[in-house]
Amino acid sequence: MWRTQAQTIFMVVLLLICNNEVSPGLPWFSIATQGVERQARSIQGPSPISLYYREKQPTLVRSHCDSRLALYMGKWIAITRTFFEDATTPLRYEGADKLHGSVSSAAFVLDNLAIVIDGKLYLHSLTEGTWTPAQGVKSTVSTVSTLQCCFSKEKACMEVSSCVLLYNLGSALEEQQVYLSRNGGSFFTNLPMVPKGTEFIGGVLNMPTVSSIVAMIINNQSKFSFRFISSSNLLQTDEHHLPDPVSSISVIQPAGFRGHLITWSPHMLRYSPNHGVVIAPVYVIGEENTYLPPSNVTILQVATDDNGVVAVLTSDGVLYYGRAGLEANAVKFVSVIDTSRENLMLFTDYGDLMQIQVREDLLFGGIAFDKRAIVVQQELTRTTPPVQSCPVEQFRSTFDGELFYMGMGDHVYLSVVYIPSPLCTFFPLVTVTDSKVLSFKEKCVEDGITTEGIKKYRLDIEVTQLSVEQTEDRSLKPSLPKSSLSTITVDLMGRDVACKDLNPLKAHIVIGCPPEKHMRIVRNITTCNQGVLTQEQLQDNFHYVIPRAAYDPLLLYRPDSASSDLHVSYNITEYFCPLLVYHDTPWIPTLELWNNNDFIEQVSADFVMFEVNGMFNYKYLQSAKEAQCVSQPQNWTTLLRLQPNGPNPNTAWTSNNYKSCKDKYGPPLTDPGAQYQVLNMGTANRILFPNFNGMYIFKAVVVDPSYSYCMLSTTFSVYVYGGFPPNILPSGVVLILFLAIFVVLLIIGFFLRRPSHLKIS
Repeated sequence: MWRTQAQTIFMVVLLLICNNEVSPGLPWFSIATQGVERQARSIQGPSPISLYYREKQPTLVRSHCDSRLALYMGKWIAITRTFFEDATTPLRYEGADKLHGSVSSAAFVLDNLAIVIDGKLYLHSLTEGTWTPAQGVKSTVSTVSTLQCCFSKEKACMEVSSCVLLYNLGSALEEQQVYLSRNGGSFFTNLPMVPKGTEFIGGVLNMPTVSSIVAMIINNQSKFSFRFISSSNLLQTDEHHLPDPVSSISVIQPAGFRGHLITWSPHMLRYSPNHGVVIAPVYVIGEENTYLPPSNVTILQVATDDNGVVAVLTSDGVLYYGRAGLEANAVKFVSVIDTSRENLMLFTDYGDLMQIQVREDLLFGGIAFDKRAIVVQQELTRTTPPVQSCPVEQFRSTFDGELFYMGMGDHVYLSVVYIPSPLCTFFPLVTVTDSKVLSFKEKCVEDGITTEGIKKYRLDIEVTQLSVEQTEDRSLKPSLPKSSLSTITVDLMGRDVACKDLNPLKAHIVIGCPPEKHMRIVRNITTCNQGVLTQEQLQDNFHYVIPRAAYDPLLLYRPDSASSDLHVSYNITEYFCPLLVYHDTPWIPTLELWNNNDFIEQVSADFVMFEVNGMFNYKYLQSAKEAQCVSQPQNWTTLLRLQPNGPNPNTAWTSNNYKSCKDKYGPPLTDPGAQYQVLNMGTANRILFPNFNGMYIFKAVVVDPSYSYCMLSTTFSVYVYGGFPPNILPSGVVLILFLAIFVVLLIIGFFLRRPSHLKIS
């Protein structure tokens, strides 16, 4: 019994000794070790391998989307899911590969942790604990880079989160050691980068708000610049001196989708508000001509958040706090940080700073975290010169963090409420990440008075898309994206660190197709509401027969290509009640554009149709000449035959390959009598059905590329009626029979009208 008590007392004393190792004088508090997180293990190979960070200075990796999820990299590699509130066990590799465990870089990607171990990338599942090596990487790499999109789960946002870049920091550009993944890091392909002389890789970043990938390039003269390697004109920024080795440089891309970049090394700190195009130093407020870092000190750590806040810790223990807008500035805090301990800093959800120290937890066999909070507002009251209070009462909107879709010709309207104090000199400023694609108009108007007698203002913003003709830089016209993500930001121009709690207001705009936008057919006259076929009949295993002479099994519009009739089962769930059309009436469907359940307009664009079962016994009303074509129009037969993998009408004729016959630069008009197979509600072309009674299943596809970014299509059924039954006998035989019957009737009539007796006078 006494041995058990002695062991317990020994462990408690040992724990207290560990806690007392924290530097005195700092208000540190120790995290309780209850509920230690146990690492999930998947048995895939030999014994687990301990992981460690290969650099001397430990670091933290935050998740962009989960504020409580983070990774500590130092003597141990450890994941915390509680923002360092609970102890945890070190992360160990449990896969089939034989590794040493040296970690050089890591990032959270979707539901995985992408981590570089011994020069190879592995995906560690955060839900299942499994380890999967990345495929397609043929050389040693050191750094993984990604930008996680957290404001939406829709396709445009998920495509950004699934983009992962992998490279070897400091390697020669000509070695082509840059890889790109579009599926979350499972498979990579080589990213072509053309060197201009002797150049080295300092970083590679995904910049979705300018539809580009940006690389930091370092030349052999120790000068760096940023190159937009995905742009058609290969834009490259001005060169700047790099005072430190390439291996010591870090490029931070804050998770705000505003295009901010922070580049730092021990003797350098540079800030860019626009994806690296303009690069400027960070100056210190209240100290004339002083930039970070000051002389005779080096930078140890830089922390940021997604609202443009930055904290810089220097080797003399001084902490600087600033905001990044059109320019970056920082104020010097009074408190001095003990740099003899390995403490790491990061921002909390409330905008305060948190310092983290990691220690081994001998009681539970894991690691625990000690935290010290630095309340920014309190530190701001102690600065010299003192920071004045924020002269803005309110600065808010209803769109902050929202995602908007903008189609062709659409507009996005935003509104901001702004209440300044009477002596405020700040004013709202609107910026857009990609001015080559979006433009905006802003108007600030008075919008009443508060109960305290302060004027209230409303800033109205109208965002529009620039057309190709409106683009000032003509060299960029061919590269204007058909779909892109941009960020509109409203910030307070000229404000400093005083307005800590008034964050910039951001709206994210996708130029492309809204997920809920679709096309519908107008069903005004159907077989059901006209009593020809009822819903009960269509639901009761209804089927119909297509004659062999009316369809082509390969959908190539070839007569006599089918060997037998086609029996088709009707799906009322998919097609509903068929439209009812008289066979001898020129006909065109009426198409409508909808967004979710909201009607937008009738479709007034060029579209084409095909019968899904291969029926071709219908014609078009107009010829190419009658449609006033100036070039030879496209047709189904040619487009289907051109497909390399066999005819597929779903992909043969779309907005991607449509060419209008009204284009004078198209192929010459060689067959003016050819049927014109493009339909439009605003033209006279129509469908003509033959003397045939039966069912058609049509798919209509909008092919006009200037109408919408969406691939608009809809499938519907048509029942044609009113046709005469087909003749059983040849027409010549029918004519002879008709004449014979006519002669017989004449003879019978002649004899019936003769008198029964003759009169004799």
